[in-house]
Amino acid sequence: MLTIPESRGWLRILRLGLLFSACGWGISFWFTFVPWDEAADQLQGMGARPLRYDPILDYWLKMASSAFGCIGVASALACWRPGAFAGLVKLLPGFHLFVGTTLLVSSRLNHLNPHRHQTFIADITFCFVTAVLIGLPLLARGGRRCS
Repeated sequence: MLTIPESRGWLRILRLGLLFSACGWGISFWFTFVPWDEAADQLQGMGARPLRYDPILDYWLKMASSAFGCIGVASALACWRPGAFAGLVKLLPGFHLFVGTTLLVSSRLNHLNPHRHQTFIADITFCFVTAVLIGLPLLARGGRRCS
């Protein structure tokens, strides 16, 4: 059974994972609030081909980045009070494992190259490291049960 750890050490590791999650997903809000030209330049810097303005692409970028940013906000709240957000905390390791696996498979299927697409390795690593940092403390004995 997954539990919120009560020991100081495990709780710190859990909070570190939740902080990683908050920062890693929260940074996506940048794309929500910048104009298309800045967002397209950033995406190009991350390995995308030049993107001409397309209203539906701008809409989808805003939709995805705001949803990703909200995951960051939820993770920040869970970092602040893990016991109060135990249900969310319990879901986050599996979520990060699923996303990391999806990105890993997608990067292979799309033949991504680290020299052209610099960020995909960091994204995959972020997901798996965050899953471990949140998941291991939940498996530690002596905590309060997650509902």
